Amino acid sequence: MKDSQEDYAKELYRDLTRRFANNVPAIAVSIEGAGVNWHCTAKRGRNLCSVACFDAGGPEYLTSFERDAEKVATGRTSSKLDTVKAVDDWIRGQALSRLYDRFRFVDQIKRTLTGIRDEMIASVPALAEVAPGELQHSMCDIYYLWFRGLDRSCQVSFYGNNELPDAVFHWDGCELFRFQTGEGKYLAAVLKRWLCDRAMPSALRSEFPEIEIGELADYYERGNPIEGEFLMSWDSIDRFYDRLHFPFVPKVRGLVAQMREKGYDRSLRAGQSLSSLIVSRSRRHGLRDDQPFIEFGFSSDGMEVYFKIGEETKVKCPEIKLTPEIDTLLKKLEAKGID
Repeated sequence: MKDSQEDYAKELYRDLTRRFANNVPAIAVSIEGAGVNWHCTAKRGRNLCSVACFDAGGPEYLTSFERDAEKVATGRTSSKLDTVKAVDDWIRGQALSRLYDRFRFVDQIKRTLTGIRDEMIASVPALAEVAPGELQHSMCDIYYLWFRGLDRSCQVSFYGNNELPDAVFHWDGCELFRFQTGEGKYLAAVLKRWLCDRAMPSALRSEFPEIEIGELADYYERGNPIEGEFLMSWDSIDRFYDRLHFPFVPKVRGLVAQMREKGYDRSLRAGQSLSSLIVSRSRRHGLRDDQPFIEFGFSSDGMEVYFKIGEETKVKCPEIKLTPEIDTLLKKLEAKGID
């Protein structure tokens, strides 16, 4: 059975071939792919377009516009006709500015975020000194707009097919609140208060009640952000095991409660891998290979505890509970520096 991506690519190849059939000098059109990965290319001289074909509930075309072996622009659209026309313009040597004028989808995200950056600087001139705005390219047509201050920042980006970008606000690299941007004046006002005036979260709650600012922001405001991050990670673990349906889960929740009663939720970060519980001294989510941790693997036969604190050891426990031996290991981990 053929994948729809193959059909979309063959239809595009047919239309490109017809469009360039009588060109002199010739324009080389090709198609290549297998499974869900298909793309078409058109090339003449120093100009090349490569179009990847996707199924996004219908056809979607991601075009790379290259000149002199350098990628100059990208564009994503569901319109095969606009894709063919844009490829035609580029292959014939048209300037990027002409494509911008004719096709909204070419560098659409890049152009939109650049416009937002310019609008914010115009609305809040102080941003030019405090956090001037940096456009960061991730891959394909994915871009991020960063306003970075000394220890605070805001990232503006598009998620999926959302027509409006999200603005995510950080303190010391940790997300504290976000909202979907709409009116430019509103975003500018929040950026001014967050980055230029360095307003506290409590003040922002009062001034912008529509923004949901969680409890973690209060820990940052009180000056104990790491404790807040750790506590929030244990809250997340509680919610994770609430959703998990295995016979041993009630005992795991009891173990987690015992650890929290002893205060480990204020000194250790909690995370999970599949059904396992992992605790560490990592400041942020995601462990490196060199970081110490303790991992609890659960089954109907009890739990297996793997700890890496200098040495690596496995301990089998017939019951899922906080034993004196496990408590000792947790204290050894707790004594390690936050990393």
